Amino acid sequence: MMQKSSNTQQLIKEGQQNISLKKLVEFTHYETIFKFLFFFVVIFISLYSYDIIKFQQFLQEKNFRRFDWRNIKWLLVGLILIHITKDINKRFVTDYVERQLDSKYIGIDRQLRVQKIAKWIYDTVYYTCATLFAFFTFKNEKWFPTELGGSNFKETLYDFPNIPENPWVPIYYMIQASSHVHALLLLMFYGTKIELKYWEYLLHHSLAVSLLYFSTMYNCENIGIVVLLLHDISDIFLALGRTYGDLGKSKILVYIGFSSIQISWLYTRIYVFPIKINDCLVNHPQFLPYWEQTKNAYYNQIGLMVLLFGMHIYWTIFMIKVGLGIFSSGRYKNIYDNRENKLDHKKEN
Repeated sequence: MMQKSSNTQQLIKEGQQNISLKKLVEFTHYETIFKFLFFFVVIFISLYSYDIIKFQQFLQEKNFRRFDWRNIKWLLVGLILIHITKDINKRFVTDYVERQLDSKYIGIDRQLRVQKIAKWIYDTVYYTCATLFAFFTFKNEKWFPTELGGSNFKETLYDFPNIPENPWVPIYYMIQASSHVHALLLLMFYGTKIELKYWEYLLHHSLAVSLLYFSTMYNCENIGIVVLLLHDISDIFLALGRTYGDLGKSKILVYIGFSSIQISWLYTRIYVFPIKINDCLVNHPQFLPYWEQTKNAYYNQIGLMVLLFGMHIYWTIFMIKVGLGIFSSGRYKNIYDNRENKLDHKKEN
């Protein structure tokens, strides 16, 4: 009997190894919606191409501070460093994750899960470093949110249309941009081979890169830094919680981890983020003297932030469902990561 069971499991494993991603993933209406939204965003942001040229001419004519293109070197430095550190992380943690991962994951499904967890481990370290750096570097700025510990907050769009004076802004901004550009490039070139929610993540990364690009060209780095920090804080707990959810053995720590995810996510992305959007809508006196030259920058930044907030609402629904499942059944079941996966892991337990 034992021999028969062993042979059966071996056949299942070999069979799963031959399953292609196309067969493993069922692209539901979620992906269709995100695909159309992605092309809508591409069309939307392309309309601003000519306006950016005019805006840069306006800044030069009025002698406003603007992005120094020599700082683009930090984007290149960031791309190299992130590529190297991600590769190092993958080499160090992959074997450990493979050993610790639940045996219910088999074949391609297991390979995808190992890659995901290795990425989440890297993300935990990266977002922690980025958050600490941003807090201690920008906490005294007049555009740094009080809700995140700022002490001198006046308004999110303070001193527009100048860029912030803090000398660390371009370095921090370009390194952060390199992280998102790197993620977008990986997704575009390899995403269809490893990502179960390709169009969803393509839309998200495109929004992030677009916000970084346009905020740089429109001298709205202060908005961009606030948005980055709000995302990075919750991403620390999200990446760490998802990692422990698959590798951890203690139910109590799973409860604590997902409580931290829920609290940080709801506070930063659902509570503080719309407050900052509203602040941009209500308090923008620097726009008024140059409204005709700056209105498109204003519409662009508000529009991208509103689209991003819409995705937050969508993800929050899944996050609450995962949390309710954990606290009601005492068992971790990631319905978000597995929702399009045809493998039914419950039958394997």
